[in-house]
Amino acid sequence: MRKRLCKITTAVLALVTMVGSSSVCAVADGSGSSGGEITVWMEKIFSDEANAQMEARFKQYGEEKGVTVHIEQIGATDFMTKLNAAIEAGQGVPDIISSNTTKVLNYYPNIPCQDVTSLVEEINKDRPYIEALKAGTLIDGVNYYVPFDSTSCLMFVRKDKLKEAGISEMPSTWEDVFADAKAISDPDHDFYGLGMGCGENDDDDENTLRQYCWNEGGYLFDKDGNITADNDVIRKCVENWAQLYKDGVIPPDSSTWDSGGNNGSYLAGRTGIVFNAPTLYNAMKGDDQYKELLENTAVLAPPAGSDNSVFMSFPVGFSIMNTCKDTELASDVIRYMVDKDWYDSYMESVAPIFAPAFEDANSNPTWTDDEVNAQVMKYVENAKGYYGYPVESIKGRAVAAKHYFTFPVGKLFNQVATGASSIDDALSQMVSSIEDFQDQVG
Repeated sequence: MRKRLCKITTAVLALVTMVGSSSVCAVADGSGSSGGEITVWMEKIFSDEANAQMEARFKQYGEEKGVTVHIEQIGATDFMTKLNAAIEAGQGVPDIISSNTTKVLNYYPNIPCQDVTSLVEEINKDRPYIEALKAGTLIDGVNYYVPFDSTSCLMFVRKDKLKEAGISEMPSTWEDVFADAKAISDPDHDFYGLGMGCGENDDDDENTLRQYCWNEGGYLFDKDGNITADNDVIRKCVENWAQLYKDGVIPPDSSTWDSGGNNGSYLAGRTGIVFNAPTLYNAMKGDDQYKELLENTAVLAPPAGSDNSVFMSFPVGFSIMNTCKDTELASDVIRYMVDKDWYDSYMESVAPIFAPAFEDANSNPTWTDDEVNAQVMKYVENAKGYYGYPVESIKGRAVAAKHYFTFPVGKLFNQVATGASSIDDALSQMVSSIEDFQDQVG
């Protein structure tokens, strides 16, 4: 894999020698050209090499098709600010953007992205998408972006600690996770079985706590968007977790963590089970100081609950903006980006951080023969959850997505575990907060 990546990188560097790091304008010589002009904004990802490959691919399209392609790569923290400013000003809006469900719903009820359902179905007919991923990108039956790839959140387990405790099997249910975490905890020596926090801005664990609740059958909303957060299942989940916190199975400082808290605790050797993106695996793999830790780590798909094994879905893709003057050209560009040969090479280079969107990955050795990549695929095949799952209406999805950024579930768990509020008061506050968002949205 590394040799192949080196070849890809060399080719990319040759293609982008003449361009800057943030944007490129590619114009073909006109032979066999179709003409036209297109502007693309891409959100930068973790890898400079992967960003260069994407840029080179768009440039290649321009050269082959005789199209002027303007591509700009923008940092994640600046992307929405810049896009919002362009939309508000009514000028400089790109034709295509890298997109996801949260970005789309951020604009409800005035979504600035086209309905691309027919394009998604066309691509799916030629090369079927993973069903869970395809379903997870639908918003009230409509695709506002074309799925391209996905991220995941895996379970990292200290198998040496389990072995020391006489546990021979990896946890496969939430009940197993909690039991194993109790068995390996040693708070007197600053070691805690479960690194699953509830800090004020801890989006990693906000996702995990939500997933835990709905795996057990507890939801904030029903399919119609009605608030169902004050229910016995969520109460039980909160009480179970709070007891683990009080018993020293979860680090006391986890109530103040940000999104780096869980992986930081694992790398520091303080926790035995955490849930994190595959970036944690890469951090251990890429640093000799974590060699022993990596050898003692099992990387697995998350556990199932008593009700289901639905995981949080994190698909990303391409939206065509409503202001695009040539939808056919924009659609053709997107088709070009999912061409099998190039796409498979690109996905190999970003594994396991990003996972492919198509079913045929299950017959690709990159995703079947590597243990970690195989767990990523297992995750994606079960990842159809989303903020507000299982609400189906677009308004309900928008309320849930916007409410997410107040980190309500983490706050709920935090208040009960730390004794700041009773379970009744904390649930009441969360329901009131959701009701406020319902009034504000659309």
